[in-house]
Amino acid sequence: MDSFFGYRGKILDVELTKGKIAQRPLSRDIAKLYVGCVGIGGKILYDELPTWVSPLDPDNLLIFTTGPVTGTPGLSAGRHSVVTKSPLTGFFGDASAGGFWGAELKKAGFDAIIFRGRAPKPVYLWIRDGVSELRDASGYWGTLTREADRAIKEEVRDTNAWVATIGPAGENLVRFAGIANDDADRYAARCGVGAVMGSKRLKAIAVRGTKPVPVYDERGIRECLNELTRKLRADQITQWTMTWGTSGSFSTMMEFGDTPIKNWTLGEFKDADLLATPGGYTKIRKNQRTCFSCTIHCRPVVTVPGGPYKTEQNVEGPEYETLGALGSNLLIGNPEAVAKLNDLCNLYGLDTISTGGVLGWAMESYERGVITQQDLGGIELNFGSADAAVKVLEMIAYRKGFGDILGEGTRRASRIVGHDSQKWAVEVKGLEMPMHDPRAFQAMSLTYAFSAVGADHMEGETMPIESLPPGTEPPLYPEYGLKATDRLGTEGKAQIAYTLQNAYNAASALGYCLIAAASSGTAYPIEHNLKFYTAATGFVMSAQEFLMTGERIYNLKRAFNFKHGMQKDEDRLPERLLKEPLPSGGAKGSVAHFDEVKNDYYVIRGWDMTTGKPTREKLETLGMNDVAQDMWPKS
Repeated sequence: MDSFFGYRGKILDVELTKGKIAQRPLSRDIAKLYVGCVGIGGKILYDELPTWVSPLDPDNLLIFTTGPVTGTPGLSAGRHSVVTKSPLTGFFGDASAGGFWGAELKKAGFDAIIFRGRAPKPVYLWIRDGVSELRDASGYWGTLTREADRAIKEEVRDTNAWVATIGPAGENLVRFAGIANDDADRYAARCGVGAVMGSKRLKAIAVRGTKPVPVYDERGIRECLNELTRKLRADQITQWTMTWGTSGSFSTMMEFGDTPIKNWTLGEFKDADLLATPGGYTKIRKNQRTCFSCTIHCRPVVTVPGGPYKTEQNVEGPEYETLGALGSNLLIGNPEAVAKLNDLCNLYGLDTISTGGVLGWAMESYERGVITQQDLGGIELNFGSADAAVKVLEMIAYRKGFGDILGEGTRRASRIVGHDSQKWAVEVKGLEMPMHDPRAFQAMSLTYAFSAVGADHMEGETMPIESLPPGTEPPLYPEYGLKATDRLGTEGKAQIAYTLQNAYNAASALGYCLIAAASSGTAYPIEHNLKFYTAATGFVMSAQEFLMTGERIYNLKRAFNFKHGMQKDEDRLPERLLKEPLPSGGAKGSVAHFDEVKNDYYVIRGWDMTTGKPTREKLETLGMNDVAQDMWPKS
């Protein structure tokens, strides 16, 4: 099981029921075809998970994976992914996280960890330089994420260890629980991966590694880093991000009509400036942190020193998605309150995007009289009430009272409550929508509707192209000849979505941060990503092969869904976005024109128009003959 350049060549296979740990090799061929992170994790999940296994069944797999650049000196190369069958959707589940944990796993000697079974009692896994053991975590079960993180570091007697852990939400199987790492400030948040971890009675994974990741061409690595550093210093978008992080885009996205307001019903928010940076948010911002091997420092650090929303000093604050989900979407314009809600989600182990979606649905249901104060144990869950949101967050995390229903996620909760509340449930395949409105950027309707995991902006953000004046040749991916078109129209949207989805999946598989590597084409061009990949691994990949890699991974995830029972009718958007135009703001009068562009998309993708499956020809072209046989068995 020798390592090969950019990889450690080893997968840790942990059978929790019997407490057995084994090592197995990472196939060089699989590494070349599916690269890493969601690609390799997705391939393992596709090949090894039986279709009859339900998400919270002990036989579900929970897979932590890294990419070939993870843990190398590549800038913004610290990502890891968590792959499983999602308890929120029942389909492919993928969550990605930054910070230092993924790089530490690589330095500790492993490219991936597979967890199987269910431990008889709570445990955590401790890995140090290739040696691993399961330890009793009974004393940590029930603790908040940050408390568990710090206590486990004390137990292993290594303050340089990095810990990934769940909180009460994961332990209580809240279907949108995430997995925290790095002192509970970074998150593999989406798709309910934390609930799967909780179902396995796995509290945490602590890692410590001291061995550098082997690279093919150290001189080439240095040249890439020097070149990229020069680009970063000259790039205005990057400089802005280094100053404000993703929260700096809040005002701009609000002007476009992109940020949801009051559960996706309004086009303008009177308190937007209070959440903006520069703006009201700067009153509680202290500085910014960074992730492994990254100079951008986009992670905001905040302190609310006193009052009802007091936080611990210097915790990470809300980024753009959370400002939308727990701020404007709930009509909460107090940055201290949003920071508190963000930190509570981090401590309980909740995905802030799904939490904001569930609360938005619940507040509208309360406003309409579908949910009552009696249902909520006396809480008045009005839009704008941060105090009520704080109380309901606790109910969700511990599944207390009506929080037990909300912990099922928006789709299931709306079906339980009934009374037509599904009409204002904003989700795709069961996954709550991120804070970008397809009514403002039409290609996002395709990103959301066709994503295997459900609505996920990191499956291919189209805003950096769609926000440009029509006809502009964007700096993002000039190799692919994309041109901006009217963001509220339908022209060219299928091609834009298709290309960016492939690019995002490929960049994610490499182990790059998508904020840096996929959103800012001038600072992190494809040319750089591929030069660094070759310097790290010795493998050569052209720009077109890069896109094909992303397309291969995208089709693998879709094939998994069909293999596990998905039907074509899951390719849809929430009714609200299709039928209710925004009443004001930057996208006034617009609805999502998904039905007008979806057939173009099927054609470009090479998917069967009747079933929605990738065709045999498409799969074979991508080198996926085994998957083609599953989708289209020959008699």
